[in-house]
Amino acid sequence: MAALLGIAAPGHAIASCVEPPTLQTSLDSAALVFVGTVTYTSDADRVAHVRVESIWRGPQLNGYVDVHGSPVSGQGSYSSVDRRYSAGTRYLFVLYSAKQPLQDNSCSATQPYSAALAAHAPAAAHDPSAPSLGDEFQNFVFMHALPIGAALAAMALVVVAVLVRRRRMQSPRAMR
Repeated sequence: MAALLGIAAPGHAIASCVEPPTLQTSLDSAALVFVGTVTYTSDADRVAHVRVESIWRGPQLNGYVDVHGSPVSGQGSYSSVDRRYSAGTRYLFVLYSAKQPLQDNSCSATQPYSAALAAHAPAAAHDPSAPSLGDEFQNFVFMHALPIGAALAAMALVVVAVLVRRRRMQSPRAMR
């Protein structure tokens, strides 16, 4: 009964996809189509931080955008139309809306980019706006947070070890 009324438990959404149209129909009717590479993901791989490479349809975009692949978010939430992204993968994003925050789901024609998709690129495809310094810094931090954190932790351990060793070496001299 709840499914018929469209009511779901808190934090969950119930939905399903109808038979998808052809790729060309999707490209022609989408509000926003662009090619980009996922730099990193969050929210169980349902939010993609994307470096935009080419805009095929829709408004001008910044060099980096976030695409939400689910109508819900947060730990323990899910929907039947969740789309998950992989960092480092290049995609053709085919979105129903160009409004922020950008929304996608598994019912859209979004897919990993391939050479065969290049044939669909329009002549009017254009580049995104140049990324801001803040975008570049954010990407650097998120992409390198683990190695940077590990290096800082290792340096801190070395400093502590050196200080402890010096203290131990000075302790016997103080007793004389």
